[in-house]
Amino acid sequence: MKWLGTIKPRLLIFLMVVGPGIITSFADNDAGGVATYSVAASQFGYGMLTTLIPITVVLLITQEIGSRIAIVTGKGLGDLIREHYGIRISLLIFGLLCFVNFGVILQNLGGLKEALSLFHFSVNTFLPLIILFLFVFITRASYVKVEKFFLFLLLFYVAYLFSAILAKPDWGIVAKSLIIPGRAITFHYVYTSIAVLGTTVTAWGQFFINSYVKDKKLTIDHLHYNQTEIYIGSILTNVFSLFMMVAVTATLFNHGIAISGAGDAALAIKPFAGELASLLFGAGLLIAGFIGFAIVPLATAYAFSEFFGVSGSLNETFGKSRTFYVLFIIQILLGLIFILMPNITLFNITIYVDYLNGIFLPIIFFFLYRFANNKELMGEHVNNQLQNALLIGAGVIITGAALIGALGNVL
Repeated sequence: MKWLGTIKPRLLIFLMVVGPGIITSFADNDAGGVATYSVAASQFGYGMLTTLIPITVVLLITQEIGSRIAIVTGKGLGDLIREHYGIRISLLIFGLLCFVNFGVILQNLGGLKEALSLFHFSVNTFLPLIILFLFVFITRASYVKVEKFFLFLLLFYVAYLFSAILAKPDWGIVAKSLIIPGRAITFHYVYTSIAVLGTTVTAWGQFFINSYVKDKKLTIDHLHYNQTEIYIGSILTNVFSLFMMVAVTATLFNHGIAISGAGDAALAIKPFAGELASLLFGAGLLIAGFIGFAIVPLATAYAFSEFFGVSGSLNETFGKSRTFYVLFIIQILLGLIFILMPNITLFNITIYVDYLNGIFLPIIFFFLYRFANNKELMGEHVNNQLQNALLIGAGVIITGAALIGALGNVL
């Protein structure tokens, strides 16, 4: 029984470290992610599942590198870009990040709007209430309380597991499709694959995990525990991506039904998988939208604080991190104003925003590569050859696929 005495303290340390990796990975499956997976699955069925294993590898490698940089240097990605590349590059990268992130915020607001409508809640009443709750909670709660709240919400992603089971798919085809596409690879397939990648491995996610780890004040002693958490989070989040796509494929794709978003998917699967499956899919969308709507503005606020050297931490009061919190509330208020406008549709935004996220990634990978291989910054914790090969390979493949997909859409 001596092994219990060894495992127990390690387990306690691991539980203390848990948070950044799992929260960031699951937040990538926000309302925009649910919408993108749903639309992709409705168009390509099980054929789109082939993207999930490569995407999982890219996610766990990049999240680990970003997190390791923050732990070893004690600095966020924005801090390092500003210090090593100057204010002009910082302005350019932050501008691109802010633009893409606002599109993601609109995706999540659109998801919340659809989910509230599914459950017959007044959008004009409940969306402002959600914003008020978020502002009060984020500005008054400590880092630990915010983290525990997010971890609790992640439990609701199990709704997609039950939706997939109730859809009664052919699990043999599902397993085969993870390896073999099962259909011709077209320009549009490549374009949509980049969007699926861009909603899973996000530019904002690379900044968020870096800043969030720094805010948690993890040390090098926690490095291996943090790596394990990131690997677990990356795998689990894409398992739930699988369930979302399976639920849509087994119902809508197999019956030739087109959709324009996750809300449509929740309603359309009802005749094929039953009311419970529809309610669970809608509940998952509601939680995903709420998590994304909270975390993406935080990612932008963190990045701004680092790029421009102002205080920004969930452990600080509103008075000490005023710019950080004000930027957070400005983003969600602007998003609310936009989303409550009449005749606003997010169908085109969904795929385009995630495609932009995808083509923005190689730029972020460049900075990850430079910092993770800087011996002055990282010491003995620089990248190994496999990590470099995977990071460079992912950047080259994503860039090539993005150009091919865009060309195919134009032609």
